[in-house]
Amino acid sequence: MAALDAALESERAAKESFAAAEARYSAGSATPADKLQSQTAYSQATLNRITAAGNLKNAKGALANMIGMDANRDISLVPANISSIPDEFEGEIDALIAVARQHRPDLQAAAAQVKAAQASIDAARATDSPSISLAASANHYNFSGINSRGSLVGINLNVPIFSGFAPTYGVRAAEAQMDARNAQHEKLRLQVALDVWTAYQQLTTASQSLRTTADLLKSAEQSERVVLGRYKAGVGSMLDVLNAQSALASARQQRIQSNFNWNISRATLAQAMGILDAGLLQALSDTSVRAPGEYSPQ
Repeated sequence: MAALDAALESERAAKESFAAAEARYSAGSATPADKLQSQTAYSQATLNRITAAGNLKNAKGALANMIGMDANRDISLVPANISSIPDEFEGEIDALIAVARQHRPDLQAAAAQVKAAQASIDAARATDSPSISLAASANHYNFSGINSRGSLVGINLNVPIFSGFAPTYGVRAAEAQMDARNAQHEKLRLQVALDVWTAYQQLTTASQSLRTTADLLKSAEQSERVVLGRYKAGVGSMLDVLNAQSALASARQQRIQSNFNWNISRATLAQAMGILDAGLLQALSDTSVRAPGEYSPQ
């Protein structure tokens, strides 16, 4: 959607340049080359707009299919509106890692496996210990019209004297399994911190890029307006206008890409924290309209 908006804006600017070149050519103050160059740029901008419109339709169809709808169903999306980006999140990484270690499902599963391994050790040790069991039963018989009932209650004491070294080996095997589970849990615990750190740095970089591309786009827009104004006033060349418009189109594309990367980075951070849901993504998105320095981890 953003790419189509950018293509429409580039087409509008190319049309304006073509109109200015045509007017100067009619007045005799421009060469045929200016008119042809501007017309070529206008046609190219129109082609880019048509391509962007087709890409948008394909993207909507793919999204509809992914959520279980027919590809020809029109999907309305709320346009992104990022007016400002929060400052660096330095000092909050420890809190983010702590949240991740509480919510990451894979880390919770590894902790559960450690508990299961400990239970296996306890069970292996219990096999070589005395045990007491209680048994009870009730019976009812009918033989040749004679009913008889019986009941049994008993206590069974099992004292192992010698069963070879199987219990010892079982305990050692369970302890080895426990060590392996602990090592796996610790490795995953460190991996969680690395995942959060990496995603955190990517989001920080994406935020900086988003700010920079905003400045780049602003300066490119100002440059294009100045150069086109000079050309309309009879000063400057069409080549300068085309170069400025090309730089502006490139700045728009970089702004779109950086916006996309920023959204992907915040989703990646949410996934690394183990709480990738609509609520967290909305909370992260809300930071985009806060004043710098007002960001706080959700």
